[in-house]
Amino acid sequence: MIQRLRFYQIPWSHYCDKVRWALDLKEIPYELINYNLFGKTTGLERAPKTMPKLMPMLEDPNNKDDNQFQYDSTPILVYLDTQYPRSSVSLFPSSSEQREQMIDTCLRLDSSLGLYVRRIAYVQILKESPHILSLVLREKYSWANNPDDIHSHLIKQVREKTEEILLEIGNHLRTNDYLVGNQFSASDLTFCSLVKLLIRVPCFYDDRRFQIIFDYHERIRRNYDPKYLNIDNDLEKNIDKHRIQIKKNEKNLTTRLKTFIHQINIVQRIFIMIMTMIVKNTYEPKTDDDIPQFKTSSSQDKQEKQAINDP
Repeated sequence: MIQRLRFYQIPWSHYCDKVRWALDLKEIPYELINYNLFGKTTGLERAPKTMPKLMPMLEDPNNKDDNQFQYDSTPILVYLDTQYPRSSVSLFPSSSEQREQMIDTCLRLDSSLGLYVRRIAYVQILKESPHILSLVLREKYSWANNPDDIHSHLIKQVREKTEEILLEIGNHLRTNDYLVGNQFSASDLTFCSLVKLLIRVPCFYDDRRFQIIFDYHERIRRNYDPKYLNIDNDLEKNIDKHRIQIKKNEKNLTTRLKTFIHQINIVQRIFIMIMTMIVKNTYEPKTDDDIPQFKTSSSQDKQEKQAINDP
């Protein structure tokens, strides 16, 4: 019987989501352990002292070759595909040459798109609600407390590089259903895991040039991610909650302004009514005798006046 693997993760990491997805897809039982950024993480004391503590990490008690710990997302995917070949899903081609090409594709995406997206997403989070990310990162990265500092980290160049990658892949997807070959593979899983954070970055998600990217992401997730309906981590949920609250506040403000204006209109109408009554009661004649008589002078009156005035 297969023992459960121990999967050490940072909940909001898109690299960790990549491994989680592979484990679920291959139906390999595992225990989820959140990495403690500020202290010790139970279980990692068994890892080799020389092994970098980079998340994601995987501990496989079924491996009896003294090589139970694996780290880094793409090597972990390769390990799972090799160690558990009887799984219902194979992430890599059987051909060694094609396999190496796909591994290289995944590694290039990890080291380019993965890093760019993470920086862009963190900038967006800091811009919208700095308290969410700074609570997580302030002990590790001092610039997380100041959104202005992170904007100086070549974010413009990072965005341009990200756009180049997305446009290139978007052009490929216009005539292909998958990134490599004609079936789902590790390259699709890798790309969709890394690009997911951009869904919450309006300058990308609202850009029509990248609609094909997000449509592809949605299709791949829906068809191949067993946890498709529940893939958002706590950080993403907090962002969504914050945005909903902002919209709610804006709506409430608009409603209050409309109510205030309506109240002003009512007061204005009441004021006009009162002033009309005052003017009417003060200046309007009470009887017919009070009405001034304005008579038009006849020609005879004019002649009489002229006679009086003649010398």
